[in-house]
This record gives sequence, C-alpha cells and structure tokens, in this order.
Amino acid sequence: MWNKIFIISIALCLRSIISLHSYSGENTPPMFGDFEAQRHWQEITVNLPIKDWYENTTDNDLLYWGLDYPPLTAYHSFVVGKVAQRLNQSYVELHKSRGISEISHKNFMRNTVLIADALIYIPALLIATQTILEKFKQKNQINENFIALLVCMYPGQILIDNGHFQYNNISLGFTAFAVLLLLKGSNIFGAIFFVLALNYKQMELYHALPFFFYLLADCLKSKYQIYKLFKLGSVVLFVFIVLWLPWIMSIESLKQVIHRIFPIGRGVFEDKVSNVWCILNIFIKIKETFTNESMAKVCLLFTFISVLPSSFHLFFKNTKRNFILALINSSLGFFLFSFQVHEKSILLVSLPVLLWFSQDMFACFWFLQITSFSMFPLLHKDGLLIAYVVTNLVFLLCIKFINVPKMTAKTIILDIFNMNYLMGTSKRREDILIRNFMLYIYYFSLIGQVAILGNFLFATPPPNLPHLYPLLISAYSCVHFILFFVYFNLIQFMPNVTNVLSSKLAPYCSKENIKLK
Repeated sequence: MWNKIFIISIALCLRSIISLHSYSGENTPPMFGDFEAQRHWQEITVNLPIKDWYENTTDNDLLYWGLDYPPLTAYHSFVVGKVAQRLNQSYVELHKSRGISEISHKNFMRNTVLIADALIYIPALLIATQTILEKFKQKNQINENFIALLVCMYPGQILIDNGHFQYNNISLGFTAFAVLLLLKGSNIFGAIFFVLALNYKQMELYHALPFFFYLLADCLKSKYQIYKLFKLGSVVLFVFIVLWLPWIMSIESLKQVIHRIFPIGRGVFEDKVSNVWCILNIFIKIKETFTNESMAKVCLLFTFISVLPSSFHLFFKNTKRNFILALINSSLGFFLFSFQVHEKSILLVSLPVLLWFSQDMFACFWFLQITSFSMFPLLHKDGLLIAYVVTNLVFLLCIKFINVPKMTAKTIILDIFNMNYLMGTSKRREDILIRNFMLYIYYFSLIGQVAILGNFLFATPPPNLPHLYPLLISAYSCVHFILFFVYFNLIQFMPNVTNVLSSKLAPYCSKENIKLK
C-alpha cells in the first residue's frame, strides 16, 4: 500500500516538474497551439449554448480551434471552464481570452492535467497492471513495484500531457479501467468505460475491434446468448444516447458533429508521422496523386486488412491474454495504416503495451522507448528538449534503482543501458543466444537514434531538404513499429514462438559460441 503511494507521489512529482516547462504554442500567435485549443474549448462551452458548440457562428469560428472531439470532451471542457470562470473570468472571456499567457492560468491548466493523472490515469494503470500480474503468473518472480514504477514513468504520456499539453490521460485511463473490468469479468461496466473513452477521443477506435470481438465471443459462448447480447447492446446504446442527446434530435446537428470528429478534408496526414503513408509519400506523392476521399478508402481497406486477423483470432480463441495482445495489434495497425494519424496517436498503442509490460518486459521497454523518440520533433518544437532527455533517463534509471543491490555513481554510469534484467534469467544456451542477439539489435537501434538526434540538433540539413531530420526520425521509427507489429502478431498467434525459435537455434548453441553468464 505505502509502496504504491510512494510510486504515485514520485510519478506526480515528475509530472509537476515537466509542467514547469513550455507548452504547445506558447507565445506563438495567431493559433497558439494545443494549449490554446483546450482553453478555447472551455471558452466556447461556457459562453455559448450547447447547440452551437460544433457549429460555425459569429461567436464560434471553427477555423480557430473549433471543437473536433466527441461530446465527452466538450462536457469536460465545460466543467473545467466553469471552474476557470469562478477563479478568474478572464481565463475564458469570450473573444478576449485568446492566447492568454498569465502564469496563474498556466498553473490552473497544468493542475487540471495533474488531477486527471492522479484520479484516473495512474490508478487505472496501476490496478490494471497488478491484475495482469495476478492473472498471468510468471515462472520467475517479478517485482510488482518495479513494474508499477516503470509504467508510471513512461515518458511519452508525461511529455505529451504534462509538457506539450493534452488530456490523453482521461481517455487512456478510461480504457485501462475498461480492460481491468473485463479481466475481472465485469463486462457491462467494462463496456461502459470503453464507451466513455470512445466518446472522449474518437481515436479510441484503435481499440474498438478487440473490445467488440472479445465481448461478442463472451456473449455467444454463454447459455443465455440473446439475453447477454441484448443487455450489453442496450447499455452501450443507452450511454451513447445520453452523451449525444443534445444533437441526436436534429439530423443536421448530428451530421455536423460527425463531420467535425472525422475531418476528411485535412488529408491523409499533416505533419511528419511515423506511419506507412507518410513514409510512402517520399516515393509516391500520395497527396498530389490521390484525392482525400480515395485515400480515406485506401486507408480504411489497409487498416482492416492489418487488424482483422488478430481480431478474428481473438474471437475464436477468446482469452484474456489474446485480448491484451489484440489491443496492441489493433492499435498499432491503425497507427500504421489509418487516415489522418497524428504522432501523438502512438500513445494509444503504448497503453496496451504498458499493460503487457510484465509479460514481455524487454520488447515492451524497447517499444515504449521508440515511441518517445518518434515524437521528438514535436517535443523539440515545444521547447521540451531537456524534459525529453530527463524523462527518458529517469525511465532507464528505474531499472537500475530497482535491481542493483549496491548503487554507486560508477555502476549507474557504466551499466545504465544493461537490459539483462528485462530479458529473463533462462540458462538454456539457445535462450542466451536469442537474448544476446536481441540485446545487440537493441544497442544498434539506440546508437541509430542517438546519431539521428545528434544530426537533428547540431547539423544543418541540405537547403533542398529542410525537413530531412524529422523525416529520418519518422522513417526510422516506422521501421521499428512495423517490426514490432509483426512481432506482437506472432506472439498472439504463436504463444510458443520463442520456444520454436530456440529449437531452431539449438544446433548452433555450442559452448564455444556462447558464454554462459
């Protein structure tokens, strides 16, 4: 109990420190970035009637950060806006509050994110990872405090929510609670929490297929199939109706909200992002060759091709293990192939990877580290270079602080990148060969990241290629994500894939080839 309180305190302390840094769009008119977008939604929701929240009016210029998230985000903006109004009317004064840069307002906004971390995201993550540790027993004893500390210190979510400034912690927290409830057999409440997540951020569609197939399979294997399906469907429909009630009475209003949530007009991608279409655009100018509508169809087709195998596998082999792996594979497939992907959307993949951490620590750690790297151009643009370095070093140091019996400055510096603890403790020669091979690949990956970041920070790109280094980061990360996509699919479809690989390598595992340590 006290260990968890200490871990939560450390996690909130780190987030508070990152909150002292700059944020997206700070002092950069005319749009002021994502921080202003969140503030502006508070301004709109507390000053305008609900029917105008998504409409283009004289008081709501949709070209200036118009609401483009589902109703639960709007309701959250309204609640936070009302609190802001009570504290200081100028925080959300209609038209006059744009680009506000008072320290007191910055502190207020930062604190709203910290509250969501403390009440929703961190508790959900800790309880869910603890539940998974209990459900899936490991041969080797795993320190649950080690897992708890690492998942709470994941740099990606901290840098985006507490640095760049967003509220991903709310939708991700709801999803973690939904996973937790399904693992405990409480499917109705799990479905409710996922509907809340989906109605906070539409990108939660990345997780929708595994939830759908898991719950459907669970209903169909029951003696009371029709009753369970009806009960589950009715609850989901009821929650949707309650949340969308102000708009479902008018077809035009409903169409406008959906149009705002799914903006086809923005194109297949905007900034450099580590997905397939952005990298393919280097060789085939997708934006110039295809219309947005045709690319939306192509993206939809490839997304479903990539994610349906793991979802169908989950349906026919409906286990809790496959459910979490399907969440990883579905969200990663969506990130790689879907339409209008933002670099921050990789957090949707990171959540199920965090939940799976205790089951495959090395692969999950590597993946999470790459996700932070993939968002570096965005974070650098926000002035978060030092925050990026510090949070990633803390993430690495978590391994050392938990598992080194005697800590000295020398052991930290010389052995900071030692991943052996994450690789397991098997003494079989073939397992050691695989472990050594994976470690070499990881170090090679790390050297590549450092080299690219060094050029990004200190080298001038060629005049005809001004975006060379952000594109290199995206391409380098995309290659990793594709390989991880293959890996996690193999793990889902072939639980014993490592044993199969070990048997293939066994003939090469002589004492001369491997040093047993």
